[in-house]
Order: sequence, then structure tokens, then C-alpha cells
Amino acid sequence: MPQAPPAKKGRRRVKTGCQTCKKRRVKCDEGRPACQRCVSTGRVCDGYGIWGGGGNAYGSSDKVPFVSSSSLVRRNQMQPLRNIVVMSQTRAIAGQPASLGFEYFRRYTTTKLPGLFESGFWDCLVLQASEQEPAVLHAVTALGAAHKNEERISLTEYNEAIRHLRHSLKRSDKEALRVCLITCMLFVCIELLRGGFKAGHAHLTNGLRILREIQQREGVTSDGDIILRSKAVSVEDTLVEVFSRLNVQVALFGQVSSYLLFVGDSAESPRTYDIPQTFSSLLEARKYMDALINGSHILGEQASQLILSGQCIPEKLYEDQGRLEAALMRWLRALDSSHEKLINRADYRTKFAIPMLLLYHTMTRIMAATALRGTDEMIYDHYLPDFSLLIKQSADLWDLMRTAMKKALGLRGSSRPDINFTIDMGFIPPLYYALAKCRQPNLRRMILELLKEVPHREGAWDGFTVINMGDLLIEIEEEGMYEGIEIKPSCYLPDPSVAEVLPIIPASQRFNNVNVALPDFESGKATLFGRRYRGNNQWESKIVHFDSAFRRLNPLSWECIQNSCVGMC
Repeated sequence: MPQAPPAKKGRRRVKTGCQTCKKRRVKCDEGRPACQRCVSTGRVCDGYGIWGGGGNAYGSSDKVPFVSSSSLVRRNQMQPLRNIVVMSQTRAIAGQPASLGFEYFRRYTTTKLPGLFESGFWDCLVLQASEQEPAVLHAVTALGAAHKNEERISLTEYNEAIRHLRHSLKRSDKEALRVCLITCMLFVCIELLRGGFKAGHAHLTNGLRILREIQQREGVTSDGDIILRSKAVSVEDTLVEVFSRLNVQVALFGQVSSYLLFVGDSAESPRTYDIPQTFSSLLEARKYMDALINGSHILGEQASQLILSGQCIPEKLYEDQGRLEAALMRWLRALDSSHEKLINRADYRTKFAIPMLLLYHTMTRIMAATALRGTDEMIYDHYLPDFSLLIKQSADLWDLMRTAMKKALGLRGSSRPDINFTIDMGFIPPLYYALAKCRQPNLRRMILELLKEVPHREGAWDGFTVINMGDLLIEIEEEGMYEGIEIKPSCYLPDPSVAEVLPIIPASQRFNNVNVALPDFESGKATLFGRRYRGNNQWESKIVHFDSAFRRLNPLSWECIQNSCVGMC
């Protein structure tokens, strides 16, 4: 009886090693920075994904390397982040319901979430990591599903991401920390999309703490500050960038930030907001602006804590204020000097990004100038022309963006784009700040009108929620002062003869501090915490609940408006 030929043994799939050996399905010796198996055969080693490596003596890859921050201390430990996506893990979910979430993330979420400014995290790092790490892949899929309103898929993938992350954290090496931080930022975004604001803030705080500890361990910073490099050279730099952006946004809405942010290269970098004479890119201008916003906010928080405890403001804080105001002037000069260069090399987002930066400069200038006001809320009346400029800048920018969006979507007449979401800052923080601090009734009502026009969510903040807060704040502070008086919303201050007729809100009715706590998930009330100064170091606190107005999303990708914006800059 003839015997059947022996069955062929399948080749065992290679799960570890460099990308080149995986493609060839051969055993890799996992040498660093390039494996010897590739080098000895004259091949280019494609490295180990986001964990670095690659290259050889016979040729060089055309991928862009980013040197690990640790290499600044030890040059022989280079771990570049390579600009490549190798389709491997994602094949495992192809054809499954979960693939809907991943594809939506890849096509739409990654273009919408970063907002107006480029982001190494969203543009490159997160997709690379999803090809190498199961925790990141499932977190990405959960975020895409949440963005698409596929709740069941999102919840299932979220749980899978947590399960794989726990397994990854059994290792205590640098790679495990990177996976933890990438996944942590994705969790923040998922929670904000779902309305889990407390959980999102907790993830953000934990991520910042880990990043600060990494920078301290590697000698990038020697104290509690976080260093944001003007040009990212490592995975950690990219992570600092995305976490610091969100931290600045959260801080602007009354959440205390304990991390001072500076742009520099090492622990020896001066903490003096050393603004360059010109900016090489809009991203560099944005990083310095983030540091100035963060510094102005923390300066105000430091002064507020001293005043609440009955202490005097020390001279050092006045010196810090002077440095901030001088840096803001240098920043504006640098942007003006760089304007032509930035426009000439601009992509379609630049048409909106430069006005957005100028809007934030106006807000931060007011913040820095009033940070040491103590109990004097009347000081903001001196900055009414600046508030008027802020509102006008917001209105002009929104008209510009609305025109582009309508053209891209084919909307006509008074139709408005659908609600969309970004994790980055946009209109809402400056308008929220002006709503809380500008007491001129025409300007204040114009802010509400603008917020009604902007169908937008930025991080945890929804335009309608801020409108509800503004209505409540106006009701409490004005207490019917303008009943019977016709007040028209306007970007401009009224004629002096008209302004004299309008009563001024007295100091006793003005809140010195306003914080808002959002509820977890879509139902429930938001809470406004306000504090008024009553003299003799006495304060009156007020807590009021109001509708959070959390809304579902129909996201609009920035890619939708690219064609209508090309050539307009």
C-alpha cells in the first residue's frame, strides 16, 4: 500500500526581530542598531518599528530618524522613530467589525483630532505604534469607533486595550512606558468623546507625571518643569508635545496645572521664555505660545493662592510677570518677521493657523497683564479694547473657516456645518475667557452669539455648554442691571455717549475666580464654582448647577476643506 507523502511543515511565523527579517520570514538576531543577519548579506535593516534601529553600512533607509532623548546623554543608544507603517497587526482585525473603527480612525480621526497644527503624534507615531503593539491597536480602534458613534465596538476594543496594556506593563523598560503613554493619550480622547471628563483628566494627569519622571531620569529637566523641545528628536518629545497641548487647554478652564512648560533642549536651558527672532515653522511658534499661556496661567494661580491665604504677592512674581509680558512682545515680533516665510511654505491649514495664534496672543496678553490683580476685578475694564480685538479676531477667523467649510460641503444660505470635534484648542478657550472676564454688556453678548455660530467641541468643551455657563454668569453678575435697556451684540465698544448710560457692574458683584466642573458622561449637570471678595480677607462662594448640553458628533475632517483652501494663502 503506497504511503502518503509526508505533509509539508509550515514555516513558523516570525513574531520578533527587525522588519526586514519578518518580511523574509527568517530568524533575526535582533542586533542594535541593525541586525547582523541583514548587515552580513548587504541588506538594509528596516529596524524595529517605533522601537528604533535600522540601517547598515551598505546603504541607508529613506525614512526619517528621530533620535531618542536618551541619546543626548549616551550617543551609542540611538533609538530612532522611523516614518513607516508596516501592515502586520491590522491584518488580524481585517474583515471583523472592529476594522470599521480602525479604518475610520485612519481615514478621518487622525486628520480631525490634531486641529489646525501638525502633530507628530497623530500624523505618524500612533499609526506606527498600532502596527507593533496590541494595546495601541485596540485603543486606536476604540477611538475610531467612538468617533463614529459605534459604542459597542468602542467598548469592546477599549477593554481589549486595557487587557493588553496590563500585560505590556509587566515589563518595566522604556518601550513599555512608551506604549503606556501612547495608549494613555488615546484613552484621554476616548473618554472626552464619550463624556467621561473625570476619567479623561485622570489619564492626562498620570501621563504628564510619567513624562516628567522620564525627563528627570534622563537629565532633560532637573526640577518639576516639563521641557518642550522646539524640534522633536525622540518619541518622548512627540509625546510631550501632544500631552502639553491638552494640559494647556484643561488649565484654561480652571483645572489647576502643577507643571510649568518651557521650550528648550535640556535641564540647562534658561527658564526665561527665550523667544527666537524668527520662527522656522508654525509648529515652533505654537510651542512657544503654549509655554506663554501655561506660564501666564500658573502665575495667576500662584497669586490667587497667596491672596486667598491673606499673603502679599512677592517681588519675584512681579519679575516673572515682566518676563512674560516682554516675551509676548518678542513672540509677536518673531511671528511678524516670519510671516512671509511661513506663508510661502504653507499648506492649507496655515490660512487659519496664523490668525488662531494671533487670537491666543491677544488672550494671553490680557492674562499676563492681570495675573497679579489680587482682588481687583475692576482691572479688566482697562482692557476692554483688547477684549474687543479678541472678539473681532474670533469673528473674522470663524467667517473665514465657515466660508471654506460651506464650499467644501456644498452648503448654501444659512446652513451650518455639523458638529465636529478636535482634541486641540480652537475658538472656545479665548471666548470662554472673555465671557468670564469682560463685563461690557455689548461685547459679552457678542461672545454668546459667536459661540452659537460655532458648532464645535474642543476636548472636553462644547460650545453650547459654555453658552449655558455664560447665560448663568451674566444673570448672576448683572442681577437685572440692564433690564429695559436695548443691548445689541457687537464686536466693538459702544460710542462714549451710549456707554455713559450703561451702568458698570460693581466689584461686589463680580466673580474673582470661576471654575467649571463637567459631569461624567452625557447626562447630568455641570457645576459652576464662583468666588466674590467681600473685603477684610472675606470671600463669598457660590455653587450653581446648570445643563452641560453635551452633544453627539458628526465629524468633519480637515481634508474636506483642503481643495477649497489650496491657493488661498
